[in-house]
Amino acid sequence: MEKFFLIDTENVNMRALYGAHLLNPNDLIILFTTNRTSTTSFKDSVIDALNTSAKIKKINVTTGIKNSLDFQLVGYLGYLIGSNKDNINYYIVSKDKGYLSSINLLSEISNTQNFTIDLIPSIQSISYDLYNEAKDPMLDLEDEIIVELKGYGYTNKTITKALIAIQSYFDLESLELNFFLQFGWNKKILNICKPIVHQYYSNSIA
Repeated sequence: MEKFFLIDTENVNMRALYGAHLLNPNDLIILFTTNRTSTTSFKDSVIDALNTSAKIKKINVTTGIKNSLDFQLVGYLGYLIGSNKDNINYYIVSKDKGYLSSINLLSEISNTQNFTIDLIPSIQSISYDLYNEAKDPMLDLEDEIIVELKGYGYTNKTITKALIAIQSYFDLESLELNFFLQFGWNKKILNICKPIVHQYYSNSIA
């Protein structure tokens, strides 16, 4: 089944898109952005760094009223359900439980159609189950490092040096040494990357 992901960019950050590299060309990621999120967390340079085969669409919504993005996202979801064929899995990517009432209503009034709607915190939360692929921590880690450093505006050369630094470490001391060899006494890159590395290898780094 095709998978459509509707991203609430006011509620989640770029980490919600991790796992996008497992999607296929029939899948669709729709980013509901505001004037603020389209120039910060979800700016074009960051989106371009994603390694995914899925189609990506950005919809810049008007804001100024409480929950206005949420209402527009749900309205567009209803439009998609009405205008597309069956056999589509729809996912609202957000941590806002307020979407559940809309999901329940759309599911009930459209119960003759063959589709599903779910609320998920990130694409990664369902991608491994859907594709039954073994998790490769290094691939995910590299994707996350790339997206994070791109978001800070670092060049491809700097990102490549950071990836080299994380590929041969075995504890915190060796990680810091690797970054020192790549960047000298400048610890800015290390301080960005270390929490991400820790997240993936918490058993290796104390």
